[in-house]
Amino acid sequence: MTFQGKKVVVTGAGRGFGRTLAAKFAEAGAELFISARTLEQARATVQLLRDAKPDVIAHAFRCNMSNAGEIRDFAIAVETVSPRIDLLINNASYWLQRDLLEATDEEILEAINSTATGAILATKHFLRLLERSTTPDIVYINGTPGLLHNRHSEANEAFSAAKAAQAAFSDRLRFRFKAMGLRVLTIYPPDFRNTSPADAQDWLRRRDSFDERKMTARNIYDCIQFALTQDRICSINEIILSNNNGDGAGN
Repeated sequence: MTFQGKKVVVTGAGRGFGRTLAAKFAEAGAELFISARTLEQARATVQLLRDAKPDVIAHAFRCNMSNAGEIRDFAIAVETVSPRIDLLINNASYWLQRDLLEATDEEILEAINSTATGAILATKHFLRLLERSTTPDIVYINGTPGLLHNRHSEANEAFSAAKAAQAAFSDRLRFRFKAMGLRVLTIYPPDFRNTSPADAQDWLRRRDSFDERKMTARNIYDCIQFALTQDRICSINEIILSNNNGDGAGN
């Protein structure tokens, strides 16, 4: 499916799944505006996109999603390049490696600020560019830790709270701006393998429920693509995924 001519912002695209999303949307013909904590990381992603697709149009920006000033400057900088965007993907978040008692106060603040506050501020500052689009969409890459009553074995409680706050915000946003034709998708993947689109064989390989413990980045991207390519009258609000393991494990 093509996203030819679409202008797509991806936060947290310096590595991991954000980089994977940038690669797939570039492959589908979109113009990319990608951010990372450092400009070097963002430029590295742009170079990878150009190596795979020399005619891709991609722009690199520095933006620490826990810094309000950098988020505002990011949106202003994008507007100097394009008067509109069609899709904002709020992917950036800060994963807490340790449990609540072991994590430092600074780490907890960073997780909440980048995951919840950062997504809110990015949405606020990019809304004026989305309002100029005839096909405005926002996607929040959330996760099963953000679901109420979910027993995610590894997620820090503060990280889960940040994801839950992001989910509540996206739900309210969906109804507030429905009149302007804005669609808001929140996707909740469990733990997954971030397979690379550059490895076509691994990316396309079908997984059986008894084959591996985790789904892959392709499964997540395919769900996002499906939601975004529906008729505009159709808004897929939430997608909750689980690893269909033979042993019953997986979130």
